[in-house]
Amino acid sequence: MKITKYLRPSLISLKLEAGDKRSVIGSLLNVLVEKGGLPKEKEEEVLEALIERESLTSTGLGYGVALPHVKTNTVDKIQIVFGRSTKGIDFEALDGNPTHFFFLVLAPAKDIEEYLKVLSSISLLMKDENNRRSLIQAKTPEDIYKVLDKNV
Repeated sequence: MKITKYLRPSLISLKLEAGDKRSVIGSLLNVLVEKGGLPKEKEEEVLEALIERESLTSTGLGYGVALPHVKTNTVDKIQIVFGRSTKGIDFEALDGNPTHFFFLVLAPAKDIEEYLKVLSSISLLMKDENNRRSLIQAKTPEDIYKVLDKNV
C-alpha cells in the first residue's frame, strides 16, 4: 500500500522545532488544520485524544520514527501529516533515542482495516535504513513525498 494515498506534499513539515511530545503532536495537528484537513474547533479534542493514546504506550517506534495515531470521528477519511526534525526530539521512543521522523495518523473509527494497513505500511517503510537516510537528506516536501511514495 502507498501511504501517499493519504499524504500530500502540503502536509509535510521539514522543520519541526518542538521540544517535547505534546508540542510535536500539536505542531503536526496545526499543519492539518491550516491545510483544511481538520476543523480548528476540533483541534484540541484530537490533541487530547492523541495525548491519551500516548499515555497508554509511546508511539515512538525506535530507529528515529514516531507514529502518533488515533481513531476519531472528527475526520471523515484517513489523514497523514509528516514532520521531520533534523536534530531529533525526545519522544520517549522504545529504544530511548531521539526521534527525527513523525507520522501523525488520524482515521475515522469506521475505517479500522484501512487504518491498520496504513500503520503497518509506515512501519515497514521506515524499517528500511535507506528510506530513513533519504528522508533526512531530502531538501523539499516533494523529495520527502517521493521517498514515501512506495508500495510496501
